[in-house]
Amino acid sequence: MARRVFFSFNYDDVADFKVNVVRNSRALKNPNYKSTFIDKSLWEEARKKNPTALKRLMDSSLNGTSVTVILIGGNTANRRWVNYEIVKSFVEGKGIMSIHLNRIRSRLTSKISMKGPNPLSRIKLRVDENCSKVHFFELVNGKWISFVDIPYVNNRKSNSFWFSDGGIWYESHGGKEFKFSDLFPFEFCWINDDGYNNLPHWIEKSAKQIGR
Repeated sequence: MARRVFFSFNYDDVADFKVNVVRNSRALKNPNYKSTFIDKSLWEEARKKNPTALKRLMDSSLNGTSVTVILIGGNTANRRWVNYEIVKSFVEGKGIMSIHLNRIRSRLTSKISMKGPNPLSRIKLRVDENCSKVHFFELVNGKWISFVDIPYVNNRKSNSFWFSDGGIWYESHGGKEFKFSDLFPFEFCWINDDGYNNLPHWIEKSAKQIGR
């Protein structure tokens, strides 16, 4: 099945060209796996304007994709726009997965680096008591605070997950909280898990998890 994939990463974190290792992998040379990277020049131009322009750029790049892949470096977690792309991917009903880049050798130093935290472990959602809305939070300085760029959305089946208000045979999700890392558990190391050969399989797993 043809898939379009959006890659989320921190631009300040990829000066050593690790993202390009993924970008140039054989999986993304396959026409069935079209990918979306926001060009750095477009990003910088939008950032000079205002947050609305940045959101518009990211939203248009997410349009038509099935899966969002987070490329994790040392400073990817707790970045405003990475978190926005993650939450927006949930709202748009995407599969989400994460790949650690730390064991890819830097083009600048030829060294590997420390493994950075997964941004998905620092974002959570809370379903309200009536299962009518889903509220989003991010972990900042050890405290969970409302995610101001997308504080909440309606609980709807077009999201990545729909939360049930319960019934005779199953428990309501009302009032429950879920970290994104629990909802989207597919987390890999590009080197140790052989991303060069396995990326297409990971993409399929992530898409099928949310019924795409």
